[in-house]
Amino acid sequence: MVRFIRILLFSFLLSPLLLSAGYGDTAKYFRASGITHYFSANGFEYNDSSTAVENSLAGFQNYLPRYNLGNVGMPVIDLFNTQAQNPYGVGFNYWKNNYRDYFFTHDNLKFYNTRSPFTDLFYVAGTKKEGVVKVTFSYNIKKNWNVTFDFSRIRSEGSYLQQKTLDNFLALSSNYKGKKNRYWFLADATLNSSKNAENGGVKQDTSFENAGFKDRGLIGVNLSASNRSVISKAVTFKQYINFGRKSNDTAALGSIIPGSRLVLTTSFEDEALKYEDDGIDGFYRNYYYHPDTAKSSDSTYTFKLGNELEWKCLDNGLHRGLKDMIGFSAGVKDEFVKIKQKEIDTSFNNIMVNAAVYNTYSNNKFWWRLSGKYVISGYNGGDYNAGAVFKKKLADSLLTVTVSGNIQANAPDFIYNRYLSNNFIWNNNYDKTQMWRIGGDVGIKKYKFDAGADFKVYTNVLYFDNYALAREYKGQIPLFTAFVKKDFKLLNWHLNNTIIYQYVPDSMVIRVPAFVLNHSLYYENDLFKGALHLQIGASVNYSTAYFADAYMPATGEFYLQSDKKYGNYPFIDVFLNARIKSVRVFLKVDHANSGLMGNTYMITAHYPMSDRMFKIGINWRFWD
Repeated sequence: MVRFIRILLFSFLLSPLLLSAGYGDTAKYFRASGITHYFSANGFEYNDSSTAVENSLAGFQNYLPRYNLGNVGMPVIDLFNTQAQNPYGVGFNYWKNNYRDYFFTHDNLKFYNTRSPFTDLFYVAGTKKEGVVKVTFSYNIKKNWNVTFDFSRIRSEGSYLQQKTLDNFLALSSNYKGKKNRYWFLADATLNSSKNAENGGVKQDTSFENAGFKDRGLIGVNLSASNRSVISKAVTFKQYINFGRKSNDTAALGSIIPGSRLVLTTSFEDEALKYEDDGIDGFYRNYYYHPDTAKSSDSTYTFKLGNELEWKCLDNGLHRGLKDMIGFSAGVKDEFVKIKQKEIDTSFNNIMVNAAVYNTYSNNKFWWRLSGKYVISGYNGGDYNAGAVFKKKLADSLLTVTVSGNIQANAPDFIYNRYLSNNFIWNNNYDKTQMWRIGGDVGIKKYKFDAGADFKVYTNVLYFDNYALAREYKGQIPLFTAFVKKDFKLLNWHLNNTIIYQYVPDSMVIRVPAFVLNHSLYYENDLFKGALHLQIGASVNYSTAYFADAYMPATGEFYLQSDKKYGNYPFIDVFLNARIKSVRVFLKVDHANSGLMGNTYMITAHYPMSDRMFKIGINWRFWD
């Protein structure tokens, strides 16, 4: 690792020379329109959905989620309500994976199209032996066929005992569009591995709050020899067959202009969870399987295999009125699921259908979509999601107004109904969680302004109680959320602001801070005749105090606590970002105000956030 750091630093020092190779001035080649684009899996079907790789410094220093259990790579704390448990909306879900924000997934991967081999190297070194590596290499085998490799690694010792993280993430992806536009495919394979120590938090909050700046390794923690691993493997392969008329355009003679599309999606995913504890700390109340030694070795394995066939009506380019404007899609999916956990060994098939009606084109910049999904049989039998979205562009497309709403019902994540381990056992038959929602937002891209509001009502909410046991709240819980984002600029000064407000009645089992604020103030300018682009400033992140959840290492889930409010503390970062051609560098003092405003910087009960840390990051992109 030390050798790798030296190589990166050496490369940076020689970057002006290195960047003059290959394509002459790489910076000029970087600025060439359309050299490298990327898009999401959902954007693959739409020609206007790709984004050009750009070299902006905005937010460059924020390379990982900020709110964790005190060390990078540890579970991420969600300050916003995401009570809709299943990230896929409809279908099987085992648990809320609190490592998921670090993982490569089919939904968050970037799929590339590049006119030249593209390499993106990113490295961060910080105090407490923090090291983060990200590598992307993308290559177009042919003009219409791309292959991309992604790798990410997080390693950090942490400030407290038993806080080491070691995470590795790998992804291979490819996309292809046939020359005649008849056949396409989109494919990806991911391997995510998190192997982290678990310390159960500090034994007493006061031991941290009154510690001053003494060695954090002297503060007692609840677990001295516990570890958790999450290893996830997934493969997705989507095939598209387009139907329609042939183009008469000279540039694309004989190519299909699709009026409809058949999509076959095959997906595989397995996930292995393991928790180990030597039992010497007496942290847990119960030891069901090993009462004599209190040692735990709990594991859970889930397997999913899905096949989905979907037909879609598309914009055929003829625009002959309603018969071309009204589109329709329909699909059916089979999802085979298998779960193993101690005495649990079960499997089932979810059979689900979906349909949607929408406009394929618009003469007045108005777009709408009505959609629905329903699970016919299986563990999730009876689950549904029905929604509507309306979008209108006004004032010559400067203003965008979106209104949406949906109703849904989801079977409990499997962990709420059945769980067997050394420290926790339950066998429940909870009802489906129901939710209805309505919301809207307004965006003015030219003025960097966005605002919106969202109102939800939940019924039969599932949660983990004050003893970390799975429970169901039978009543209704309303939740209101509003946000505003606005960036200001005066000369070379920038002030970026995000304000989020959340309201839920007191004593409910959904706990969120009333306000979450993020502000950054920085100066930005070109120096040395444009050779160096510089950004220097500070940012602050703040959330109001609330009864923040605690974390249970044995299940890997957050649970309620009502003893103490956490929050009401600003995290201030000071940063300097610089760009020389296609090389970007940041210097950052993370949590610069540590120790200056009291030791109350806990976001999760008993888990202090990290102290002041110095970090340096280097990013180098090149095409050759």
